[in-house]
Amino acid sequence: MNEIKTWLSRSATGLALVLAATVAPIVVSGQDASDALVQTGYASEKAAPLGGKAPRKGATNARLRQPRERMAVAEAIWGAARRLALARCLGLLDEFVDASREPLRAVLTAQEMDAGEYLDRMFFYDANPSDCEGTMLAGATGPGSRVIRVCGRRFARTMAESSSQGEALIIHEMLHSLGLGENPPTSRYITSRILDECRQ
Repeated sequence: MNEIKTWLSRSATGLALVLAATVAPIVVSGQDASDALVQTGYASEKAAPLGGKAPRKGATNARLRQPRERMAVAEAIWGAARRLALARCLGLLDEFVDASREPLRAVLTAQEMDAGEYLDRMFFYDANPSDCEGTMLAGATGPGSRVIRVCGRRFARTMAESSSQGEALIIHEMLHSLGLGENPPTSRYITSRILDECRQ
């Protein structure tokens, strides 16, 4: 009889553990949470990245030396990728043109990439200290170049104050990288159009 009671007790305990494991919530945070949403299909359609790929929050194309500054740029790249998933944001590729008056969307199409893939293939490095003595935050080395020089300390401060501004700057430099000139249009106008059309 005692053996039966012991067996029943152990069985009940085992059943309770199984049930607890079945209904216990799974707690994830940060990027783990984002990855979990993508894997389970609960990621927002509004923010779905182009090409069906989740934007990488720890972007490896941020190559700045200081960890804090590198992280700020990586966060901005991730946010910019989410904004570029919006149709109205991508409309900027039709609005802006290169030096030959070719829409930037056509430039991108000729390279057989979507906006998210192109952003993945841009590289962000430290700017020369002398270039950061003025008001510069970041700048492409030239139209068509995928190398962007960033004033890391100032950029990190901008991201801390307004992530929207930092993310808009990444998109701004992507447009220049695709061939968009400046003056005209003015830098202020380009950024204002990005903030208008890429708001989430």
